[in-house]
Amino acid sequence: MGRLGGAGRSLEALISFLPSALLPELPAEVLARVAGGAASRLYAQRSQGAENRLRGILAGPRLGGARGLRLGRGVTIDGPENVTLGHDVSLAGGVFLSATGDMGRVSIGDVTHVDRGSVLYGQGGLEIGARCAIAAHVVIYSQTNRFDLAPAGEILEQGTRYAPVKVGDDVWIGAGAVLIPGVTVGDHAVIAAGAV
Repeated sequence: MGRLGGAGRSLEALISFLPSALLPELPAEVLARVAGGAASRLYAQRSQGAENRLRGILAGPRLGGARGLRLGRGVTIDGPENVTLGHDVSLAGGVFLSATGDMGRVSIGDVTHVDRGSVLYGQGGLEIGARCAIAAHVVIYSQTNRFDLAPAGEILEQGTRYAPVKVGDDVWIGAGAVLIPGVTVGDHAVIAAGAV
């Protein structure tokens, strides 16, 4: 349970039996922020952590029962029914995940951290391994506009190409890096900041 210890386990047990329909997103966000404010009065440096943990507890049942999930403020998940998160995944504030469409799928392995403002498009399938560190403002695309059908034609009239992206275990992707459709990154790789 990490930093929340026994209190976190008690809170998780209390909330886990409530149907997610009883916890719509706006009241859940208010509850998370109130918990963060209360924690700041008790433990000045832990308020954001408590808030992110509570937000994760409330959202976990809608994301395949993810345990130990931490969600920062402003995380957006399109197509949550196509998202699978391992245990102890952390999505920092402003992260955007999209798993919509016929091929839409995002899978993130255990103990992986995705930092602020990263955008993960899984419309063509996206698999991220365990113990990965994805820095701020990383963008991963598994779909792109086509331009090869009619070189002189208009881009938007040529449709979309989908290709899965796979990131292995124990990978570090530096800030601002961009991964394009069809890329496979092996285990233990390091991708430099700003790389394409």
